[in-house]
Formats: sequence, structure tokens, C-alpha cells
Amino acid sequence: MTTTGLSPHALLLKYDQPVPRYTSYPTAAAFTDAVGEEQLRVQLQQPSDAPLSLYVHVPFCRHACWYCGCNRVTTQLGSKVVAPYLATLARELELVGAALPARRRLAQLHWGGGTPNYLNRAEIRQLWELIARHFDLAPNLEASIEVNPEGLSRDQALELRQLGFNRISFGIQDANPEVQRAVNRVVPAQQLRHAMDWLREAAFDSVNVDLICGLPLQTPERFNATLELVGELRPDRISLFSFAYLPEQLPLQRKIAAADLPSQQERIRMLETANQQLTAQGYAAIGMDHYALASDGLAVAAREGRLHRNFQDYTTGGELDLLGIGPTAISQFPHLFAQNQRDLRAWREAVEAGRLPVERGLVVRDPEVLERRQLIQQVMCQFQVELHLGRFAREWADLQALATDGLVELQRLGHEHGHIRVTTAGRWLIRSIAAVSDPQQRLQARGSRLV
Repeated sequence: MTTTGLSPHALLLKYDQPVPRYTSYPTAAAFTDAVGEEQLRVQLQQPSDAPLSLYVHVPFCRHACWYCGCNRVTTQLGSKVVAPYLATLARELELVGAALPARRRLAQLHWGGGTPNYLNRAEIRQLWELIARHFDLAPNLEASIEVNPEGLSRDQALELRQLGFNRISFGIQDANPEVQRAVNRVVPAQQLRHAMDWLREAAFDSVNVDLICGLPLQTPERFNATLELVGELRPDRISLFSFAYLPEQLPLQRKIAAADLPSQQERIRMLETANQQLTAQGYAAIGMDHYALASDGLAVAAREGRLHRNFQDYTTGGELDLLGIGPTAISQFPHLFAQNQRDLRAWREAVEAGRLPVERGLVVRDPEVLERRQLIQQVMCQFQVELHLGRFAREWADLQALATDGLVELQRLGHEHGHIRVTTAGRWLIRSIAAVSDPQQRLQARGSRLV
């Protein structure tokens, strides 16, 4: 099939429209308050000896980063807010434990936020021991934590590793001081270097850094300097996100002037440069907007076809049920999504009343929806998928247009099936390719723009 020969730049502009990130299917936009505590309790009561993945949401931050869309509580009160939070988490874990017919083993553990290292060293240990009281920790437990490098110290880095964390992530976003001031997140480059040195000294198995393309006052030249710093730090993984500017949905972003944002052309140039530099430095492009050194577990999982995607983004534990605790945390099972109360007070009141604090969720039993979930997962993680041409005739027709633009290669397998392979150029637009299997997206475009 002949292609249009459009450049990556032109293709990104052509397909730049709101698309979900597909950390789930159906997406969180489909959650409803018709799903609550009862559904999660029934799920937890199902006998199983399979290991779990546990997510803990720590909502506190000392300063609000103006680009942020996460659920967080900005406060300087420290232990005055952490103490009641930990007490509520202890009670929530008791409620979960009472619902489970038997003690479960954890294969994965992730602390996100917010800022998990908002907790002091004693509080971090208290939370770890609290989890160990209710679950058996697998000998090869993959335990990860997100930290703000601004508040990280050498002692804290060493203690996190000694406690049992073996994967860690911290946000750089952009190392330029003017860009940092424009988003209210100022961390000097020297502190970022110290943080990486301490994490290497602590011998974490994997260190990830987050970068954001499209921040206010960001230019290709300034972002190149950030990439040079990343090359110097050489983390095991890099998450390179495109900034989603949604001030009508995220009031905090109204502090950012639209006029200060880089143009689409500048953003595309920055993304292209980052891809060229990172791949030249030995990083493999993993899924969407992730890079990893060949030896990292995420790259190994991608090569072996074990890469998975859930609300924690790309992960190696695709076979695991995900249990979320803390405000706004999402639990994910094959047929159930359950999200905790997003408001800290509402979460606490539900737990104190003896209820699993579910605010909303979704039950998914429809075989077609489950099949579409699998199709989207394969596109997002494996860059290839097979379709039944009779049942997915419309999707196959839509893919023809993507093939004309060189985003996918199509091959008929007999009369009934077709094989889709995402090209290198198509990986830039992987969300748009996955969206072909999402009929709701065809009816109404949702999500964030590509650039």
C-alpha cells in the first residue's frame, strides 16, 4: 500500500486531538457511583491464593506544582495531618483484611501521590510495617516509591532501600530555573545530581526520572539542556510526558498563562529531539512516552511480550490484581474498577464508619468490552494485534487510513482475520491507533491532546 509520506511532525499535527491515555478500558470517565463498597467487598471475598499488587496513595505535598493534575493536599502541617492519615489507613487495611478470606501475598507494592516522602523517616517505616502486618511480602517483592528530590536526603535514600524499596522515581520535569519558577517547582540541578548519587549509593535496582514537554517558558534549547543533564544522570528509566493543559478542568493550571506555552511545532521538535538523543544513548522506546535501558526490567518485559498497562502506567505485573488504598486510589480486577473517595475527609469518614471507602467504579462483564480491552492493551504494549475481520469490519476500514499514513502495516490472514503492526512512525500516535478499537471515542473525543 502506498503511503502519504508525511513527516512525523505533519502526522502529529494531523492527528492532534483529545485521546485517552488508556491506562484502563473502559477509561475512568465511565466510572459511576452505582458501583460502591458492596461490589469491592464481594470481589475481595473471592477465594484466591494469587499474589496482589498494592497501591498506596499518599496525598500530601508541601507546595503545589501548577502543572499537576494529581489528587493532592497542599499543606505545611507535616505530622499533624500525617498521623490521622496513617490511623485511617490502618483502619482501611483492617477492613480489607476482614473482607479477605485468607491473608494474601504482595508481589508488587507502589507508593504514589502526592509526595510519599512528605512522610518523615519514622512515618515511612510505620506505613511499611503496617502493610507488612496485613500482607505477606514476597521474597522478590517489586517495591517502588515516588519521591520529590527537593526534600530527599542521603539518609532517607539509604533508609528507603534498607526498608525494602528497590525501585524509585523522581520528577525532574525541566531543569531550567525559569521554567521551574513558571510551574512553582524549583529544584536546583545540583540537588538533582545529589539525589541520583544517593540513589545509586543506596543500590536501587531501577531509578526512573519524569520529564514533561510543553511546560511554560520551555524552549527547544532549554529542553536540550535538560536532556543533557538526564544523559549525565543516566537513570534506568525515563518517562517523557507531553503536558496536558486543561485549565477548565484543573484550576491550578490557571496560574499558567497560555501565552507562555511553547507552540505545537516547538513541542514536536522537543519530542523528536528527545527521542533521537535517548535512543542514541542506548534507551529503548517502551510503549508510549517511556524509555528504558536494555537491562531494565521494563525493557526486558517489552522484549519478552510481558509488558502491561494499568493505572500505574506501564508495568511488568500484568497478571496481578491491583488493590488501591488511601484517598482516590483505584482497585483494578478483571471485571471491576473501584475508586476510593477522592476527598480526604470523605475517605476518612467512610473508613471511620466501617465502610470500604469506594466512591465510584465500574463492573465490566460484556464479552465485547473485555475483548476490546484486550485489543487496546495489545496495541499499547505489544504494538501489534489481530482482528476478526467480520466482527471488526469498521475498525479494519479505519485502519486502512492509518496505513495510508504509514502508521500501521496491515496483513490479511486468510478470510477471517487481519494482523496489525504499528510502525516506528506509528508509535508516536499509539493512542490514536488504540482508539480505533474504542467506539465511545468515535462518538465523543475524550482525553488529552497528543501535543
